[in-house]
Amino acid sequence: MKKSRYDSSTEVLQDEAHVWFVTPESVCDPVILQRCHALLDAQERRQFARFFHADDSHRYLISHALVRSVLSYYADVAPSSWCFEKGQHGRPEIVSDSLPHLRFNLTHTTGMAACIVTLNDDCGIDAEQLCIRSNAQGVAERMFSALELKQLMRYEGRAFLEYFYECWTLREAYVKARGIGISFPTRQLTFNREGSQISIRFDAQINDSGSHWHFQLIRPNSTHLTAIALRHSGKLNKRIRTHPFDFTE
Repeated sequence: MKKSRYDSSTEVLQDEAHVWFVTPESVCDPVILQRCHALLDAQERRQFARFFHADDSHRYLISHALVRSVLSYYADVAPSSWCFEKGQHGRPEIVSDSLPHLRFNLTHTTGMAACIVTLNDDCGIDAEQLCIRSNAQGVAERMFSALELKQLMRYEGRAFLEYFYECWTLREAYVKARGIGISFPTRQLTFNREGSQISIRFDAQINDSGSHWHFQLIRPNSTHLTAIALRHSGKLNKRIRTHPFDFTE
């Protein structure tokens, strides 16, 4: 029997994790926006309607339509038919006993929405716009390890900004991959980057091992930084492939 394109797409995820990007602000065709809205379930539509600012509701709409559309690349399920349930700390998972064990995570910020998809593996993604934050040092003092904070304070200007967002996005990606919520003591994590290789060290109080994790930083454009966290359940250091998403196709 000939394999369907869904079987082939899922098989690729044995060795790879896929990251899909879209710029929400570039999606403005009223017809496409109407189609995106039609993909949402009742709960998502209620959440969409709650936003006070149009920019926030627009990013929500595009990012959630992105997830639904991307997942349908890997399984014979219509984008509007995906069902999700939230875990203890709000992380959504696919509800299905018959589909491949697809895992996903979503992030969105001004100018960027991104979704990562894996097979079986815990995954997290965070994207941030590289903008100056007046409270960056205060955030670092609360969230970064002593070693990272010491390193950060050696930098100025663009180098300070880059290192701050590296530490920030890697933390967010790790916490999201574990689905453990914002109360996690992120000062007990230390990330170390040597070239493209990124490792994590945990304080003794954290029950985890850096050998279980793969991290990667991606620059989708000149104004954003994206961090990926993958927990190994099989093959180590899966290849991470990036794809632009086009709602017009």
